[in-house]
Amino acid sequence: MELEALLTAALREAGYGPDAIGSAMPRIIRIMQAEDVRIEMGRALSRKEREYVRLQLELGLNVSEVVAGLQK
Repeated sequence: MELEALLTAALREAGYGPDAIGSAMPRIIRIMQAEDVRIEMGRALSRKEREYVRLQLELGLNVSEVVAGLQK
């Protein structure tokens, strides 16, 4: 099952309505992607790195692109 579909089903089961789910989903996905970056890096990220990751994800880069940018 796709991540977004799984999260949507879980939030519906928890009692959240379509409006709440729709407005929260992009933020939830970005948080999970940021955690994926941390896992790929294999260490905790500094405050500056976390800000970089947040900005890059908001711009639409994917996890592998963000990791590549941090490893330079």
